[in-house]
Amino acid sequence: MGNKVIPVRLSDDVLKFIEELVELGIYSSRSEALRDILRIGIENMKQVKLIAEAANKLFDIEREEGEIPIRLNGALRKLLDERGRF
Repeated sequence: MGNKVIPVRLSDDVLKFIEELVELGIYSSRSEALRDILRIGIENMKQVKLIAEAANKLFDIEREEGEIPIRLNGALRKLLDERGRF
């Protein structure tokens, strides 16, 4: 898999921050900074992705079986009730 060039729109604040990182010598270019920031963001989001996939599997089971696959008690149940999840 090779590298691809993609157009990206960035807010003025984000672009200014990227340019400051380059000016400070942390990165040699905006492209290098963005690649690294995206890599870090992807690593951080991997756990979120796993949790979302697991939750979706539970919702699929609920749809198939017609009931909630995991029973929750206590504070977590109350929190989810308040947020309209049950």
